[in-house]
This record gives sequence, structure tokens and C-alpha cells, in this order.
Amino acid sequence: MSIQKALCFICDRPTADGAVLAVHVDKENLQNWFLNVCEYELAEEIEDDDLICYFCLWHAEFQWKFDEMADENLVWWNLDLDDAARERRKTYFEGKLEQCWVQLEKIELPQKWAAGEERRIVEAEIRHRLWKCIYCEKKFRYTSNLSRHMKKMHKGAIRCENR
Repeated sequence: MSIQKALCFICDRPTADGAVLAVHVDKENLQNWFLNVCEYELAEEIEDDDLICYFCLWHAEFQWKFDEMADENLVWWNLDLDDAARERRKTYFEGKLEQCWVQLEKIELPQKWAAGEERRIVEAEIRHRLWKCIYCEKKFRYTSNLSRHMKKMHKGAIRCENR
């Protein structure tokens, strides 16, 4: 079972944050917009089931509003979004949200083990969380020991009335 998201028709990046179907946008205006903005035509024909990520949609809207591309004939997007997408759109326009993704490396797992080679399960070492003293950076396994240490060794640095 793969959890890989479909790629955006425009930017070829995963549509993990959501997308709109090409059937919901004006395809002719999208082609005109692409020609005007990117200065070349789309390589492929736009199919109804193609996805366009929210970031491409919002970037086109941003250019239209703020980069003086206010030509109504270039508007291809549809802003009929759900509540979560509207909130992300607002955050995007405030400059607090950017598209981020990492290309993962494909690995191949062996299908069969060689004759005589045994499969062995390596147990992971369980590591307990260590708590670090903010004054001397000494590490403790339990918070009670850290608290006792801080009250004893760093009594003068603690300004709280409850000791």
C-alpha cells in the first residue's frame, strides 16, 4: 500500500496539502495564463482528473493580485475551498506558509534470502529519555532526581518562592 500523493499538474510536486481537480478550473484560461507567465505552452493536454495543488492556485492568485497581472482573462482558478484550505490560504497570503517537500530515495528490499542465510531480528535498544539540568547540563533519568539536584546544587539560581 502506497501513501504517495498524486503530483500537481503544474509544478510536479506532491499534492499533500490538497488540490483541486482540473475539471473545476477554466482550462483555456489556465493555458493562456501558463503561456503568459511561463512563456511557453503546456506540454500535455489538461485532463479532467489532473490535480493542481493549492500552492500553484494561490501563487497564481497572488501574482494576479499583487504583481499587477490584473487581467481578468487570466483568472483560471476557483476559490470554492473548504474551511481548512481557506485557513491555509490566509496563512499563505500572510507569508507564514510555504510549500515544502523532500524527495525520498527509493530503496529496493531483497525478495528472497540467499540459501543458508538466516533472517534475524535485531532488537532495538530501548533508550529512556534523559532530562538535562539547565544550569550544569548534567543528565538525569527521572525528573524527581533532576528536581532534587536543582534544589540542592542550584538553590541560589532558583528564584521561585516554592522550593
